[in-house]
Amino acid sequence: MLRLLAAAVIILTMPMQSFEASVKEMPFDFNVKPQAGQETLKIDLLLRNKANYPLSFEFGSSQFYEVEIFTQKGEKVYSSSEGKAFLQAIQTIAVNPDDSKVWEEQWDYRHKGKRVQEGEYIVKARLLASNLNGKKLETKPESEASVYIPGPNPSFSQAKVSGGNGEYIILFKARPKSGKLWYTVEDGHNELQSEKSIVASSNDWKSFRIKISLPSENIPENGTVVLHLYEKDEDGDIMNSYPVILESN
Repeated sequence: MLRLLAAAVIILTMPMQSFEASVKEMPFDFNVKPQAGQETLKIDLLLRNKANYPLSFEFGSSQFYEVEIFTQKGEKVYSSSEGKAFLQAIQTIAVNPDDSKVWEEQWDYRHKGKRVQEGEYIVKARLLASNLNGKKLETKPESEASVYIPGPNPSFSQAKVSGGNGEYIILFKARPKSGKLWYTVEDGHNELQSEKSIVASSNDWKSFRIKISLPSENIPENGTVVLHLYEKDEDGDIMNSYPVILESN
């Protein structure tokens, strides 16, 4: 009888011991992935369950994370929570094995009403979960990445994209002093739209509209479709390149 009882105790306690160990080893990944555009920094926050059991993250409010961006000298130029109000109530997010939760933040490169200078910046993210599967998280998981923020483009600005799955309309402002602007579309590996040009010479900013139609089977399942706007110098070399994300999967 005592042997049976001891065996039962071992069977009941092993999962708890294993779970406690896995909490200390962090059974998940939390990563920040910044992607710099000409006028906007896209910040993806990826919470991935790498355990073989579901994870339940508990938060003290509707603020699930904090993102901060710093100059190389340590000056903070962006905070994802600044100026926002959050629901002060317990929130829970469940993530299944091999599954992920993704959040997205965007920053327009402005700090105190002005665009920040071109250069290298540090993006820091912190997951604000207080408990994991009912157990307290002693430390807040953090992630950090560097990103190079470009200066303002002298020829293109304010691009806006509508549509998807191969059909896109792009509105933007331009002042191509060379007399023409060119564009192509690619997915990082393949050219999806060959080079086309538009006659457009102006010293002032003017509005333009481009319609792109691509076969849906050419859209990558896991990748990014990018429109490249640019001018050319007298030698035919590309200058003032301005990438616009059309779709990201």
